[in-house]
Amino acid sequence: MAEVRPFRGYRYNPDKVSDLAKVMAPPYYAISDEGREKLYERDKYNAVRVVLGRRSSDDTPENNCYTRAAQTFNNWIEQGVLKRDEKNTIYLYEQSVVRHEASFSNKGFIVQLKLEDSSAGNVVPCEETVPSYKKDRYGLLSETHMNVSMIDCMYTDPDNEMLGLMTEISDSQPDMEFESMDGVTQRVWMITGEENIKFIIEYFKHKKLFITEGQNRYETALHYRDEQRAANPSGTDDESYNYIMALLTNAGNDGLVQMPVHRLVSKDAGVQESRFIALAQDHFRVEKIIVDANLEEFVSTIQHQIATPRKENKIAVYFGGNYFYRLILTDIEYMQEILPDKSEAYRSLDVTVLNHVLLGDILHISPEDFQTCVTFTKHILQGVKKVQENEYDCIFIINSAKISQIMGVAEAGEKMPRRTVNIFPRPATGIVFNKLVD
Repeated sequence: MAEVRPFRGYRYNPDKVSDLAKVMAPPYYAISDEGREKLYERDKYNAVRVVLGRRSSDDTPENNCYTRAAQTFNNWIEQGVLKRDEKNTIYLYEQSVVRHEASFSNKGFIVQLKLEDSSAGNVVPCEETVPSYKKDRYGLLSETHMNVSMIDCMYTDPDNEMLGLMTEISDSQPDMEFESMDGVTQRVWMITGEENIKFIIEYFKHKKLFITEGQNRYETALHYRDEQRAANPSGTDDESYNYIMALLTNAGNDGLVQMPVHRLVSKDAGVQESRFIALAQDHFRVEKIIVDANLEEFVSTIQHQIATPRKENKIAVYFGGNYFYRLILTDIEYMQEILPDKSEAYRSLDVTVLNHVLLGDILHISPEDFQTCVTFTKHILQGVKKVQENEYDCIFIINSAKISQIMGVAEAGEKMPRRTVNIFPRPATGIVFNKLVD
């Protein structure tokens, strides 16, 4: 089903860059303005300079963050900072990290993935796209003609057919190894042997891929491909612009974790606690839980109280003080009533219940108002603090969607709501770059 192939990637030259940790950057969407400045200061060759360069009030169509990124790339190649691998390569990429006394290790293959329209059904997007993000990423792609970061795709391997090859390769000395600034150990092995590459290519011919991160870049790449094809009518369909750099990871890997993204509601929404709770009782069992503890214990209690192994929706909402509310959906039929055209997989998501019932029906926050009224956060503790400091009216805390739920929604031909898919660990930017036009 999916068509993959090796490629000659550009990587940092160890003769020019002695400390790889200093030149790596997080994914572009995880970099704040403050974080960008720190990365600029970290090293003159840090990948942030190409993936999310500084903007200026003096920017013009001829001189802007995208044209400067292209010039930076060209300079780094000319200076030998980036060096192209001599052989066509598939890269085995491993990330290992310890969080809260638990160890996570995830392996995947970095390949060139053949672009195809979603109607083909072999490469399935999992999350809604954002027009402004696509415009931004297209600006970068059209100037650099380079994949500066990889998209993430999951595949299923119930029989662990790839485990043997991954183990065999990772038992050898890695070609790259370092610890990035977020404490993740990064290792890369170059697979150049013809037999192993052929095995990987043939294996993925029978697999469906699910895009878990990078939907905006994938659609941008399709647009870029079509433009390149129009400009090169004698093309062979084998050119690199018909492909995108992708990391392929086994969905059943224990080291792959889906993390929740919570919602802060701004003062603009005008939330009234008593009115909200009264209305929520039409569809939820509402329980007020008082916690006399420090902030960390308070947050831990919230997480514990909404955790559930069963197929039910538990959501917490915090308005301030020493208590929070646990909301347990009881009116299951209501979800069918308001979303009759959606699949059961989609309706059963915590985030669907949150978006459509709590934020939509009760607080009257429309999808168009999300940008001004709702802020996303991955950090409960920081979010609770912001409510306590009266920066926001409240915070909704949800459980993460299970990877099986994400794939179930995608299989139904639907997409997860925006900012729902949050796979950990995330690949670093700067591991390898994929040039699309020579």
